Formats: sequence, structure tokens, C-alpha cells
Amino acid sequence: MIRLNTVNLVFGSKVILDTVSLHIQRNDRIGLIGPNGTGKSTLFKIVCRCIEPSAGTIIFAKNTSIGYLPQEGFVFKKKTIFEEASSAFEDILSLKNQINKIHTQLEDSSLQDEDRQALLDHYVHLQHQLEVVNGAKVNAETGKVLKGMGFKEADFERSINTFSGGWQMRVALSKLLLQEPNLLLLDEPTNHLDIDSILWLEEYLKEFKGGLIIISHDRAFLDRNVSKIWELEKGDISEYYGNYSFYEAEKEKRKELQIARYTNQQKRIKEVERFIERFRAKNTKASQVQSRIHMLEKMEREELPEDTVEQVKFRFRTSKQSGVTVLDVKDVSHIYDGRFIFQDICFSIERGEKVALVGQNGSGKSTLSRIIAGIEQPYSGTIKMGHNVLSEYFAQEHAEKLNNNNTLLQEIESVAPFSMIPHVRHILGAFLFSGDDVFKTVNVLSGGEKSRLSLAKMLLKSANFLILDEPTNHIDITTKKILKDALLDYTGSVLIVSHDRDFLDGLVSKVYELRNGKIHIHLGSFKDFLEKKASALHMEIAETEMRDTSSSKSEDCGSQKQQYLQKKEQNARKRKLTKEVQTVEEHIALLEVQKKEFDHVFSDVTLYNDKERSVEINKQYKVLTEELNSLYKRWEIAHTELESLHNKYII
Repeated sequence: MIRLNTVNLVFGSKVILDTVSLHIQRNDRIGLIGPNGTGKSTLFKIVCRCIEPSAGTIIFAKNTSIGYLPQEGFVFKKKTIFEEASSAFEDILSLKNQINKIHTQLEDSSLQDEDRQALLDHYVHLQHQLEVVNGAKVNAETGKVLKGMGFKEADFERSINTFSGGWQMRVALSKLLLQEPNLLLLDEPTNHLDIDSILWLEEYLKEFKGGLIIISHDRAFLDRNVSKIWELEKGDISEYYGNYSFYEAEKEKRKELQIARYTNQQKRIKEVERFIERFRAKNTKASQVQSRIHMLEKMEREELPEDTVEQVKFRFRTSKQSGVTVLDVKDVSHIYDGRFIFQDICFSIERGEKVALVGQNGSGKSTLSRIIAGIEQPYSGTIKMGHNVLSEYFAQEHAEKLNNNNTLLQEIESVAPFSMIPHVRHILGAFLFSGDDVFKTVNVLSGGEKSRLSLAKMLLKSANFLILDEPTNHIDITTKKILKDALLDYTGSVLIVSHDRDFLDGLVSKVYELRNGKIHIHLGSFKDFLEKKASALHMEIAETEMRDTSSSKSEDCGSQKQQYLQKKEQNARKRKLTKEVQTVEEHIALLEVQKKEFDHVFSDVTLYNDKERSVEINKQYKVLTEELNSLYKRWEIAHTELESLHNKYII
């Protein structure tokens, strides 16, 4: 579909791509990985033809269409989220607008017969085109995708400007999915999605028929959605034919082979050098000595692989031990924009506990973390820190508060206590700022690099309770591993707001889920929580299976009666919906027949000899079309619910 031939890209003295040749095939599912700042997003811009390479060529197959989701910088043309998302169907909407325009023109009684006939001919052509592209799907498909992205139907007519950047990204992603290009480029698509929306997006991408390239630091998301990894490092791209877990194992094997080649080559070099030294002075061996000297000069030297992860480790500083109870939240409520976002919340955190706080976007997770950190005050209720608790709070906004004029070294030294000054270079190295990088000014850093610097600054303060709001957003997988390892070694207590499944799995022992304004407690690992979450999505299936199993093994009449009543209620609902679907389908079929009769009438030139009649028929046609559209929506709602009820009983 797309071929890059010996592509080079240079910005000043920095080489982004160094003679890269790649082939993107039609059904490829690729994960593009590499440290922040290596040029992954830049490669996307080259493929999208937003920027031109310094050298090399890019060849596109005929009819290649590309959908690109950037990390930020979204531009919207429409006012409401539904208008913006549905504008993905630009061709269909254009046809509908043209048809509506023709209807308006046909209502003009002063229209000449020749002009009227020309309009009707054009109308018949447009109507045929609309049927070919299934013009009735716009509202249903748009609503389906927006709901999957976490929007409620009440949000559809709200202005995009009233939503945060994260929600605006969801609108852009929704529009992109609806466009159905044959190649999707997604740059950090999960950064602003909650767990429910990530799970929905994964299911959607499973059904996507085109090519897919994803830049992501979400290991779990990559494992589930890609079958090839491109690793961009030092201007070169290495290919691995598998998901991220395969890449990790395969890279380790390649590293071992590289070490073996290096070791064997060094052994061979020493043998040759010994031969040269031994026989350099002998005339009879002069030609052999010279041959070996030339061989060493021409030899392509193997290098040892770099192993950044093993080189950099750190530990969070901890203060004196806290009391047994670190945090006690009692009857806390908060109001935003005139409504309760959560109400009468109660929970506690004990010494040494590592707890995840999760929930849908907009459920109030960040607000609750700010209240716990003392940055905001609750509407009601109390937040009580335990004895000797020293807390430290991190949020994404901290990256925006960095001094852009400072170098990295100056920025971190500005908050470092005197005793920690000798260690600041080591801390920067732990977050992948090594060598001359520490003398860069903050203003040249990417968003992910600024987040890493903010985390590094947090290490310089001793605390026994960490409150972390989305600490892994915009940081790469390597840095996540370093941070996760440090938190695993941390002896204090931790509350983490995050949707990063791989990061939380194995780290937390308890999950607090904010749902419908209440806290739901899940004991155990994050993997256990996800399994419960998946089960909850199909709760009625599980309940049916459980009741069927228990009824065969138990004589509990109450349980059997409950099962019978529930099945009876569900079957009654299914019968009602089936009848409604049939009734609506019959009505639609009748109106579609009438619509075709109108189309036949419109093609009759004699109609326009009676202008009053032609205007009246045109009005009747508009009423019929509006009624048909209403029936289509009604059928979609009933049919979707019926399918849902049916699927719940498929084992």
C-alpha cells in the first residue's frame, strides 16, 4: 500500500531517519515504539505527507486513504460533537443536502418545465447514489461510535468547546473510525481514554479491515492490537514479527546473539593481533602479516548492545514511618457545574497499601485526588491524614509549571535539598536524561519528556504517601518499567489514578472504582479487577449460566422461582421488541413502496403542467421522507436492544 525507499530526515544536526526503507501492506497491524523524542510522530507526518523527507521517495498505491489521529492540535469545523463526528460521512451528507436543496427548488411554482425536469433528473440520480452508499446509516453509526467512546446521548448536541482536550480527542477519534480509511495512524490513542473506552476501542479495531499503525506506550493495548513491531532508534527501524511481548523476548535473543558475535569477534581479533606481533619481524611471513593487517582494517566491528534499563535504577525517598491508617475519607461529596459528581464517599488507606483509583472519564477521579492532596476542598465530608503522614502529589499539570528558561539540571536543582545535590544527575539518568541532555532547556522538551522531568523533581522530596494522577501518560515503556520497579520497592503508601493496565497489574493490591458517584471496592490484583469488569459486561450471561448449573444441583425452590421469573420477564420483553421490529419493518416497507411511487411520479413531465399539484406532491414527499427517517431510528433502537437481549443468552 505504501513503500518508503531510502528515506532520510534531518532536522539541523539531528538525524531523525537514516536511509529507512519500509513497506506498509494493506492489512498490516504495526506498533511503532521507541524512546520519546526519537521521531515516531514525525514518521507519521511523513506517511501522511504533512512534511517532506530530506531524501528518498515514498510511493502510495492507488486509492490509498489515510486517517491520522495526532496527540494534540485538533481542529474542528462543526459546533456540536454529533455534527463533527457525523461529518465523517461527508459524501452522504453532501448528497442529502443536494436532495433537500432540490426539494426546496421544486416548491417554486414559477419554475419553468425544462428547469423542473432537469432538477428531477438530477434528483433521481442523487437518490440512486444515496441508496448505493446506504444513506440511512449516518445517525446510527455515529451514535454507536460516540457511545463507545464514552459520550452520553445528552452530550451529542453540546458544543465541542465545552469539552476538555481529552474528550475532544475522543471526538476526533470517533470521526476517524467512522471515515473507515484503509490505513489508520493512531498516535497515543489511549492517553485520554478510560478503561471502558479502551476495551471498546480494542473490540472495534478487531473488526477494522484496513492497515493499522499505532504509537503507544500502553503495552497491553499493543499486545492486543498489533502483530508487528517497528522499533525506531537512532534513525533506524528494526522489524519484529509479533506483538509487544514477542518483541521483548525476541530483542533479548538478538541482544544475546549480538553479545556472542562481539565476544567471538574480539577473540578472533586478539588471535590475529597475536599472529601479527609474533611474525611481524619475519620476512617469510611478511605477506601473511600484511594480509591480516588489511583484514583488521576492513573488518566491520561488532558493538555491544546498549542496555539502558539495567544502567538506571532509583528508589523513592521515604520519610519516617506513618501511623497504621494513612488516609481516612469520610462522607465526602463534591459538586461541579451544579451537580454531584460523587456523594458520601467513604474509604481508607492503610500503611504500605498500594491502591488504584479508576473510573470513567468525568467520574471525578482527578477531582478526588486533588481533594485528598488538599488542593481543593470538598463540598461536604472530611479528609483526615494519619499520624506522621507526609504526602506528595503528582499530576499532569505539573509539567506545565516547569520553568521553560531553565536547563534540566537547573530545574531539578531548584527543588533539591542540599544533601541531594550530588545525586541529581543520577536521578535525571533514571528518567533517561543522560550526558549533555541535562543542559537542554526545558522549552525544547516534548510533552512526555516534561512529564518525566516532573516525576524526577518529585523524587527529591521525602514522603511516605504518594498521590499520583496519571503518572504514565506520555512516558515511554522503558520509563514506565523503571517507575513501576521503584514503586514496587517503595515502602510507603500509594494512591494511583491510572488506566494503564500493564502498569497497574502486579503493582496494586486493591482497586477503588468511582462509578455512578459511589466508590466500589475490589480486593486483589488489577488483573482480577479487569476480569471482574469483563464479567460485569456480561453479568446476565454469567447469572443465567450459574442459575442453570445450580438448578440441576440444588433443590432451592426460591432460586428456581427467581430464575423462572427473570426468564419470563426477559422473554416477554423479547416478544414485545420482536413485534415492534416487525411492525416498524412493515411500515418502512409500505413507505418505501410509496417513496418509489413518488419517484415515478416525479419522473413524469406532465406533473409540472399543474404547478399547484406538483408543489403539493413535493410537500407530501418531504413528510414521507421525514417519517421514514424517524422509522429508521426507531427500528435501530429496537433492533439493537433485541440483539442485546438475544446475545445475553448465547452461551
